[in-house]
Amino acid sequence: MASSFDEISIRVLARTVVDREAVREWLDEMGADEFEIPDPEAVSDPGLLVALAAKQCYMAFQPGLNPNVNKVRKDMIDYLDNVLKQKHGSVLEHAVFTIGINGCSRVFTGEMNRHRAGVGISERSMRYVRYTDIRFWMPECFREADDDTGEIAEKKRRSRELLTEQFASQEQMMAGFATIWAEELAPSSTFHAKKVLTSAFRRGIGMGIATGGVWSLNLRALRHVIALRTEAGAEEEIVHVFRKVGALMLTQAPEIFGDFKLIDGVWVPEYWKV
Repeated sequence: MASSFDEISIRVLARTVVDREAVREWLDEMGADEFEIPDPEAVSDPGLLVALAAKQCYMAFQPGLNPNVNKVRKDMIDYLDNVLKQKHGSVLEHAVFTIGINGCSRVFTGEMNRHRAGVGISERSMRYVRYTDIRFWMPECFREADDDTGEIAEKKRRSRELLTEQFASQEQMMAGFATIWAEELAPSSTFHAKKVLTSAFRRGIGMGIATGGVWSLNLRALRHVIALRTEAGAEEEIVHVFRKVGALMLTQAPEIFGDFKLIDGVWVPEYWKV
């Protein structure tokens, strides 16, 4: 029997790491010998890389390095806030986060994969991966809520049953295919033969199947997607995911995402279109 995922899992698999030894050599080579590289506890590596990229644009590491610059912001958090305020967004593209998501549906990936600028996409294949245990994410609009009237509660219950039955039927279909094509799907069969059949089988599976993937986004793209995809008009599963991504980013790179405020479930940045 198919069952729903209780939750979609979202993990930061990797993020930009700064080589501080190389940065020191780079700074000294430019004559920025007075610039002190902050500790990781003071500013995240993604935030530090953004700041370094921005400062080198103006050679604003220390006074006198650029004759046009008389004073510089020494507080890194204040400096990065000014980068956002001045919409110096290109420097945010140097730092990248890689996010692994499990349990999301093809409904989600169809929405998510429309974002391509600054985004790397590796979606789990349904041509190569043959599904036997078909799981799905239950839409929040079908879940019980404290303020449901009796009529709405009943409609939600019936909807949950229909969706569960539909995926149970698809699971049975996949088992039927496996029985029909048992010889071709045996371990001794070629991967190519299995791939061809798996590609055919998937045509009977709905977009709501739980799948997953890996997405890498630079910080500029992340800010854009978090703001856009938590708005009230966004599709509910991508809202569900990026509410959580927004909260993750506040802990991972607060210098870059600290201007975001969660207002009625929407991540609203102070600085738009950075």
